[in-house]
Amino acid sequence: MGRSVLASLLIGCLVFAGAPAFAGPSEEAAQAFADGKALLAKADFEGALEAFKKAAKTDANKPDYREHYAVLRQIVKLRQRSAEETDEQRWLEMAQALRAFYHEQGLYREALPLDREIYRREPGSHTVAQLAETQLALRMNSETVALLSDLPKEQRTERTKVLLGLAYARQGRTEDAASIADQVSVKACAGPDTFFELACLHARVGENDGALTAMTRSFELTPPSDLEDRKADARSCEDLAGLAQTPEFAAALKTESKVKESGCSGGTSCGKCPKRGGCSNKNK
Repeated sequence: MGRSVLASLLIGCLVFAGAPAFAGPSEEAAQAFADGKALLAKADFEGALEAFKKAAKTDANKPDYREHYAVLRQIVKLRQRSAEETDEQRWLEMAQALRAFYHEQGLYREALPLDREIYRREPGSHTVAQLAETQLALRMNSETVALLSDLPKEQRTERTKVLLGLAYARQGRTEDAASIADQVSVKACAGPDTFFELACLHARVGENDGALTAMTRSFELTPPSDLEDRKADARSCEDLAGLAQTPEFAAALKTESKVKESGCSGGTSCGKCPKRGGCSNKNK
């Protein structure tokens, strides 16, 4: 699990560290932990929770096991609470917390209906971009074009333009994608996700210099605790595959973060923090 979501969810949680230790072979605990990760990848939350619990009990000297159990226990509770929540604002906060976890775990099929409902309840440039991001992660390129190509003016942003261009590029509509890539103007302070997506767009239309510049900026804006994960994403990204073997790509991967780590969640702001709705530090 990425550190930012992990640390945020542990705030205020009943961490399993205080439970009594149960002796057991480390091999058994390691197998239970591996089983938990495999079950979580299949969106079997209850099964994964039991497996992580077993790992934590069997080998109490492994904090990673306890942390995974504590976080997933909170997620399971949050899923149950959100299904029953009637207050609109509280539901949106819960939904954003769940979405952050789903994306961190690559559970895009779980995120998709949530993003659709979030956008239905709170239509706007941010929520439509979230939905488009999830659809693109699921290779729903046609659906993304349909979603973004006729947006109301107030919902259009540089990021929605980039996402639309990327969807065009993946469809083979290179001229449309290149037109957006040439015209879009992303501010230097835009988030790391936007710059990463811009890098993908430039790479898809053969603008390698633009892709490398945007990717480097994405790394600079990524919190230190998340930087290695983002670089791993870059290495495995199909959109960037044409650059992956070049010396310039290798040089860009050496980029260091230029942002300061936040003490409470490992991020630069509360914007994507799963606990942002109730955290006492939300105005930091």
